[in-house]
This record gives sequence, C-alpha cells and structure tokens, in this order.
Amino acid sequence: MKSFFNSRLWLGLVSIFLAIVLFLAAASSSVSNSNSQLYSPIETYTHSLTDVPIDLKYDSDKYFISEYSYGAQVYLTSTNRIKLDSEVNSDTRNFKIVADLSHSKPGKVTVPLKVNNLPSGVAAKVTPGKISVTIGKKKTKTFSVSGSADSKQIASGYEIAEISTDISKVEVTSDESKIDLIDHVVAKLPDDVNLKEDYSDEVTLQAVSADGTVLASSISPARTNLKVSIKKITKEVPIRMSMLGTVNGGLASITPKLSRQTAIISGPKEVLDNTYEVVAEFDISDVTKNTNKTVSLKADGVSIEPTSVVVQLTTKKK
Repeated sequence: MKSFFNSRLWLGLVSIFLAIVLFLAAASSSVSNSNSQLYSPIETYTHSLTDVPIDLKYDSDKYFISEYSYGAQVYLTSTNRIKLDSEVNSDTRNFKIVADLSHSKPGKVTVPLKVNNLPSGVAAKVTPGKISVTIGKKKTKTFSVSGSADSKQIASGYEIAEISTDISKVEVTSDESKIDLIDHVVAKLPDDVNLKEDYSDEVTLQAVSADGTVLASSISPARTNLKVSIKKITKEVPIRMSMLGTVNGGLASITPKLSRQTAIISGPKEVLDNTYEVVAEFDISDVTKNTNKTVSLKADGVSIEPTSVVVQLTTKKK
C-alpha cells in the first residue's frame, strides 16, 4: 500500500483531482460575477421643472389667443445624467411643450399638451395634461394712454401733483369680442411702489375697460416711461394770538399786532381737515415798553410754514 501512495499513478490522480477542483472554483466565481452584473440596479435620475413655456400652434394672423396658462410643470426622468441635465437647462433644452390649436375653431377649447423633441433615453410627464384656451378673431385699434397711481401708494401728507407718460397713443390687438370693451390703456404705478418722492420709471401698459378691469390684449409698444410728481398736502389757516401773563402795573394796556395773519400747514389730509388755526402764544408779563417778540407757531400733527412770526407789542402807559 505504501508503494501505491508513492507511485506515479497516485500522484497523477491527485493532480487530476486538484485541477478539477480549481476549474470548478473558477467557473463558480465567473458565474457569480456575471449574475452580480446582470442583477445590479441601474440608477435613475429625476428633476421637476415649473413654469415651462407652452408653445401654442395657431394662425396668429387670423386669431387672438387668451385666457390660458402660460406655463406647465414637467417631471423628467433618465438613466443618463448628462442628457437629463441638458434638458433641465433652458439654454440647452431640446424639448418643447406644444398645444396644437391649428384645427380648433373660435371659442373656448380644451387641447392636450404634448412634449416634442424629447431626446431618447429621457422621459417626461406634463402637468396639467390639457389646457383651456379662448380663440377669437383678431382685431386691432388705437387707444389713448393715461397714467395712474393709487392714492394709497402715496406717503401720508402728500398728494399727486402731476402724472404723465412718454407716449399718448398705442395700438392694441385683441379678439373682436373684447376690443370693443377696451376704454383706454393705462400706465399704472406698480403695486409694490410707495411714493415718498417723485417717481420716473418704465412700466408695462394694460388695456382696461371703463371700470378699470384689465382685458387680455397685445399692446404696441408694450411699455412706456411713467412720471409721477408728488407734493405736500397744504392748507392756509389763520393765526390766533394767545397772550399769557398779566399786564405790568405801570401800563394801561398792551396792543399786539402780528407780522402776518395766516400760515400754511401740511400733513395727513384727515388732520388738515380738522385743523382750522395755528396759535402764536406769548407772555406779556415782562413787557414794560413797546417791543417786538418772535413767537413760534403751534398746532398738533402738522408742519407749519413759517414756523414763527413777529408780534409787535404797543404799550400804553397809565
């Protein structure tokens, strides 16, 4: 038996066995790696876009489109990060959201939104899937332009002195059912502006009805410079003299005379409406001869111009 284990036959069998074991181990490892690659998950990238412009397809020479959403939300997915990033960036974007109105008749219509030119490997979902649009026959008229500012936008104590625009007339295009409702075109002071000083800036024009309702339209030119000049709210009131103290014992009387009889007050309108005079208050206890006094003018809640007056005091001895 000892000679068998030392024989070449034994060594050959051992060599063959080890070779088979190594082969099976290698094959098993290869199958394991192959299965791992086969079942490994693929990463998917996503991005949500808001207010993506909607491209309306229609006969713009014949029709005017209004009362529709200008943008939609788009949810993008892709396994290719580079492609996805390209579509997310508006400067490199290929896809467009399209609403085809070319076969629609005038009136209120609902049409589906479609995604065109989307690259392969990128999927998109649009919300909403449909939009409502009003189609009308196109009509153009000329209207006058006027400036407008809400009094609530003017600082307390001020009022509009003058309001003007750089242009007086514009061309307005709308559908024929709305064009006759337009009364004029307004250059309105922006809602977020509160004036404490004069204003001058470019604003967007709006076509409005007689009651101020904004109507859908296209205006050419679309913008103009609006100038709003403001001034203090003022009121002229009389000056009332108020003498304090007592006449000196050596005098029979003291006669006062103001250098002016009225003053200009400024402030909130509701305060001015309830202010009817300003007071010049002075003490005569120390007066023994003819003299002049400079006296401050007083009134609650207002500014006064001038702030003081001269009181001429004429004395009469006993």
